Amino acid sequence: MSDQDSNQSKYSKLRSVYKYYIDSYDALYQLKTEKEEDLNSIYKMIKTNLIDSKKRLPQIIIKDILGIVPYNNRYTKSYLYLAKLVSDDYQIKEVCNVEYVSNFLFYKEYGIKLDKSVNFEKIKSENLDILKENTIYKAIMNNDLEVFISFTEREGFAVNQTLRSSLYPYSYYGYSLLELCCLFQVLKGAPVCTFI
Repeated sequence: MSDQDSNQSKYSKLRSVYKYYIDSYDALYQLKTEKEEDLNSIYKMIKTNLIDSKKRLPQIIIKDILGIVPYNNRYTKSYLYLAKLVSDDYQIKEVCNVEYVSNFLFYKEYGIKLDKSVNFEKIKSENLDILKENTIYKAIMNNDLEVFISFTEREGFAVNQTLRSSLYPYSYYGYSLLELCCLFQVLKGAPVCTFI
């Protein structure tokens, strides 16, 4: 048996041992739905495979769910909903070291400040409305070519503009429009980024 076969065998064995753990986190990281029935199905998987099986504490699951928001913020409301389901089912009212923007958004949505040590004053002064309708960022996020083009054709459009926001993973220089296109993987469908 070669080393490669041995490693493959070990991998397969470990993969089968941790299958439910891996599948649950894959569902979270690959979340692409806002449908309540789909979210409830994902929650049921997490509840059964991770929390009720005692593999993860509900507080850690909430922290993990909210930690994904900056990397998949197109589905922020879905992540907030999943965290709320865990919070409600297990009466969790406090979680330490939650991603601070996610903590703020959870507070705005449900009135619960999970990480009590965080001061929201810094966040309140930041523009978190960039993802609202009628912004170029929302057009990129939704892969809306028509709206995107309308922004690029406006007088004074700055092709080299950058976005700095706590809603996204940290970047010293911020994100260019092209980088935002890549972040939201709009290159798969309509060629929005070809206009930048």
